[in-house]
Amino acid sequence: MEYTIKERTGSKIIFTTKNAKEEIENEKKEAYKKIVQKVTVPGFRKGKAPYEMGVPFVGEGRILEEAVDILLEKNLGEFLDKEQIHPIVQPDVKIGKLEEDELVCTYTVEFLPEVDIDLSGKIEVLYEKPDTEKDVEAKLNELQDSFTEIVPVERAIQNGDVVSITWQVEGRDKEPKNDTLEIGRDKFIGNFDEIIIGKRKGDRFTVDFKDEKIAINVLEVKEKHVVPIDDSLAKQAGYENLEQLKNKIREEAEENSRLQAEENRGLQALNVLANKLDVEIPGKLVEKEIDERIQRARDEYLKIGKKIEDALKESDKTMDSLREEVKKVVVENIKSELVMDEVIKKSNITVDDKEIEEEFNKLLEANGLADKKVPLNDNIRMAIKDNILRKKAILFLKENAIIKKREGDE
Repeated sequence: MEYTIKERTGSKIIFTTKNAKEEIENEKKEAYKKIVQKVTVPGFRKGKAPYEMGVPFVGEGRILEEAVDILLEKNLGEFLDKEQIHPIVQPDVKIGKLEEDELVCTYTVEFLPEVDIDLSGKIEVLYEKPDTEKDVEAKLNELQDSFTEIVPVERAIQNGDVVSITWQVEGRDKEPKNDTLEIGRDKFIGNFDEIIIGKRKGDRFTVDFKDEKIAINVLEVKEKHVVPIDDSLAKQAGYENLEQLKNKIREEAEENSRLQAEENRGLQALNVLANKLDVEIPGKLVEKEIDERIQRARDEYLKIGKKIEDALKESDKTMDSLREEVKKVVVENIKSELVMDEVIKKSNITVDDKEIEEEFNKLLEANGLADKKVPLNDNIRMAIKDNILRKKAILFLKENAIIKKREGDE
């Protein structure tokens, strides 16, 4: 076989192969040996007929087709071995010329790019000061809810009331179901909110919903006595005034954010290195990952009786825009995996059998299988080893990363 490289990039190589007549004839004989095992040739035991005698019964075209398949696979294998290339998706192959004396083919092979990461210095992880005002608002609302009283009232239902009801589908449900709803906030069925306003405790009525009638019985009506967010709320929470309470919430939010940043320093360092990575990502690998993710999403929607296209329309999105969103995530994940592999290699991280066995026993214990005779087979061993390597790589990055505050942040 002769081959010529036509194009080579960071993640793709295109090359042509040429097989001469002698190679084709040799493979035709090999192909014949395989095919003749299933063909009866008069005067010979199955599989024993000589090439020249069996060809008319097997068929020249069938033999040539099988020979070409053999050559295509052999050519690819020889090329990949010589060039030290490891495909990550099925290579494309096109036959350019097929005659008795020559076979010319073009292959397109995609592979993961080589990555070179400098781990000699500290990795700077940017720390962004949190928007504590959102935390303040959320915490104050939480406190307000906790001190809010809900008391029964003997009046017509108003928006914002908390109502206890029983409901059942007429002609279908044997027993009524119980629910407690805040009118105007909790979604129930149809135009329920509009109908129930003005009703009273003990009232019975029906709501039309999807060709069915829902019988409603009002059991109790309560109103919310909401505590205003002011100094009185702060005093109930144990503070002198509202400003002191707000400052305390801000301090806690900033401390929690700092601790979270410290805990996630390794993962953030991985993201920093991945974002800096300037390599060509194999297109077919990206498309394959996108297709698989969208198919999984499609399956999940079908479980609830919905098409993904309908869900996209509700969010003013299209399949193309979804693919672009997914593509961004896929590319980021692939880059992170490339960085992870390089970190493991450059940091000389290793995992021994004892670590694997200890982790295996922990998994058995966690899943209630400690007393079961679960074998530690090669597949499980490889999966556990990979998981430990990743944990060690993240720890390595954490130890070699520093948190840097954005300019202007105190």
